This record gives sequence, C-alpha cells and structure tokens, in this order.
Amino acid sequence: MSEMYKNIKKQNGEKFAQTLSNFHNGLLEIPDLDRIVRYAGRDAAPLLPYLMSKLAANDDVPAPNIEDPIVLLERAGYDAFYADTLEKQNSIQHYFQPAELLCTFNDRARYQNYHIIHAIKKNVQDIKREDFKGKEQREDDYGTSVISIQMLKNGGFISIKNRYNHAVQNCDNTFNSNPDHIIEGLSAALKNRFNVDFTASKNPLPDYYTLINQQIIQFQTERNNIYYGDGFWVQNGVVSEVNRAAGDVMFDEFIFENKTKTFKKINPQLEDSFPDDFNRDYGGNKKLSVKKGNLMLGDHVLIGAEQSRIKTLFLPALKTMGKSYLRHADALTDFNAPALHTMENHCLYECIALTKFNAPVLENMGKGCLRFVYALQTFNAPALKNMGNYCLDAARSLTEFNTPALKSMGYSCLFTSPSLQRCDIRALTSVPEHLKRFAAKPSEQVKTGFKPVPGM
Repeated sequence: MSEMYKNIKKQNGEKFAQTLSNFHNGLLEIPDLDRIVRYAGRDAAPLLPYLMSKLAANDDVPAPNIEDPIVLLERAGYDAFYADTLEKQNSIQHYFQPAELLCTFNDRARYQNYHIIHAIKKNVQDIKREDFKGKEQREDDYGTSVISIQMLKNGGFISIKNRYNHAVQNCDNTFNSNPDHIIEGLSAALKNRFNVDFTASKNPLPDYYTLINQQIIQFQTERNNIYYGDGFWVQNGVVSEVNRAAGDVMFDEFIFENKTKTFKKINPQLEDSFPDDFNRDYGGNKKLSVKKGNLMLGDHVLIGAEQSRIKTLFLPALKTMGKSYLRHADALTDFNAPALHTMENHCLYECIALTKFNAPVLENMGKGCLRFVYALQTFNAPALKNMGNYCLDAARSLTEFNTPALKSMGYSCLFTSPSLQRCDIRALTSVPEHLKRFAAKPSEQVKTGFKPVPGM
C-alpha cells in the first residue's frame, strides 16, 4: 500500500482511495495528489475524467502568435472590455434580472482582487430569456449573451459567470471556466495579457466542483464570491477551515463558536439576521452542544444538519425574524417555530428544499417571505393575519395552505402554485383572481376546515 493511498484514505475515506486505485494505478502517482483532492469530498468517481487528464499535459497550449483577448472575444461575437474600476465592474448590471444579479456587483473590492473582463454579445438586445420551467440550460444563448471572466490576480483561479446567476446550476462555471471553450486561444491570451496562471481543464469537472490553485474544491453553494464546502470555505483563493479542535461547527454560511455558544457570519457583509436572532434567543446558553453535526439544547435538536448544511430547524424560543433570515438556506427541509409571531422582509427567501413550514402563532409576514420555495408542500400558520407582497410566490409544490385568520394578502402572493389543493382563506376580505376558486364556496371551507399537517 503506497504512502499516497494511505494519505488519501485518511483524508477522503477508503472508498475514495479504492476508486482511484482500482480505476488506474497511475492516478496515485500524480504529484501532490493528496493536496489536489484534499477538499474534493468523499466520492472520487465523478472526478476520474479530470484526474486521468492529469496524467498527461492538460492545460492550454499557447498558440505561436498570441492575440489580445479583447480581439479574440470580438471575433467570437462579443463587445468586451477590461473592468478595472468599480464603475466598470458594475456597468453590466442592467443586463441582469433583479433576482439574478451577480454577487460581483455587491463586492466593492472585486476589481481590486480579480482581473475582470466583461463581454456582451453584439446582438444582446435580440436575445430573450426563455421560461424553462425547471429545465434551465447554463450555456444557452441568453445565459452566455453576457459573461464575466474573472481571474484571481495572484493566480490559481478563474471563473466565467453568466447572465442567469444561480437560476441555473453552477452558473459561475460557464464553459467549465475554460476560456478556450469560448474561442480557441483565449486561455493563453488571458494568461499572457495579465501574467496570471490558472488551470483550464480540457476535461470538465462535474457541477459543484471548481479548481482553485490547482486544488479540486467540492462546494455546496457560492455566495458573494465565497465558496462554501463541508467544514471549509474559500475566498479570494484562500481555503479556511472551521476550528474543529475548539468544537466549532459550520452551518451553511455561519460558524457556531463552542466557547461562546454563539453564531457568527463567515462573511461579515452578509445580510442575514439569523446569527443575531439566534444569539438573542439562545446565545451563551451552556446547555448548547454539538452532537454528530447537529446543534442540541439538552436533548432537543435545534438545528439538524448534514455535511455542514442546515436541514431542519426547531426553534421554540424564536418570536421575531429579522430581515433576510436564512435567505439562502437551500438545504433546509423542515421549519418549526411554535412561538414565532413576526417575520420581516425576505425571510426564508429561496429556501428551495423546504417542504414543511409550521408557525402556529405567526401573525405578520413582511414582503418576499418564502419566495421561490419550490418544494414547499404544507404551510401551517392558523393565526396569520397579514402577508406582504410576493410571499410564497412560485411555491410550485404547495398543496395545503392553512391561514383561516388571514385578512390581508399582498400582491403576487401564492402566484404560480399549480399544486394547491386546500387553501383556507375564509377571512380574506379581498381574494386575488388566481385564488378565487378557493373562495367560491366559503361555507364549505368553514365546514371542512383544515386537516392537521402530519408531523407538525
């Protein structure tokens, strides 16, 4: 058994090491392989095509006459420019839909840390966004009509972002982040123009993998140019790990510090009230502990988690949610807050895996709460009186909506909910057109009431 096999087995698990060894023994002879796969997760199978390419030269080969990248992009049909100021960095913002803005636009120092080239198709005004209805394609005409090529100035990382920005998988890995997939010779041209190095793999990595400083990074989500993995995050090419020795644990974009029994944000600029709200209700409680990756209060699981991602929440002390509470907790499936009274704007926004919501004393929801919760099936809030605009917009899987006390509903609430079967809105004074079928027989609604949601 080679030393490399032992290192990878200890680091990534026996299955990972065996997969490499069984597929091709030469893989274990790749120099610094243990470093390359350190943050690559536990499953080697998706990485085999890329790793096989490491046995041979896999980077771009400079052309005899290296051209200027702007000229090459023009030949590919783009108007391109180098964004070396904040104004230029954000000058393409008007091409993006409001819900699909690049995180780059929120990073005022992005152009200082990255070489950025924006490229806009010459016929961009003629290219329309399609309504894919769940069948999005990352490299379609619309997505690639406005792209942003971003290279870390100290080398080791490149990302090609497109117009969809998180409306499709791995939107920041367009063309597999290989400039040669846009037009041959562009990788060499960029390296020559900016004197940087990056790996432009001819064998694409799967979705949710990226290359940073020649390391394979398996990430779960990317927000504001930070890649979040299982117990680590990557920002500006630097990998940081949670302090496991101190008992600290990572939950999505937050760190639970065992010493203080409080939460903090990994990105201080993140607009999310979750850490403050949790610390207000539970911070400093010595009964808080971590068991098998879950956050416990005594024998009760407050936060159920898997691979550093929040899966379930049971927060009996939570009464008020601040603005943008867990706005992108995209692995959260179950939410239960028996004392929750008020939700401010954009709470649980884009929690795409959420299936159950239980808040029996909730009375007020701000605008945009639970928007784009595509998997939500049951919504139980019998005391709810007011909903702001766009609440539960695009709740495509919602079947049961229990709000018998609801009196005020904002614009576009429950819009695009084709699966809705039971909707108790008996107290609603003004029923929107798309929900009138549930108000047609109010006496029957009152008589039948609403069946309790299983498990709530």
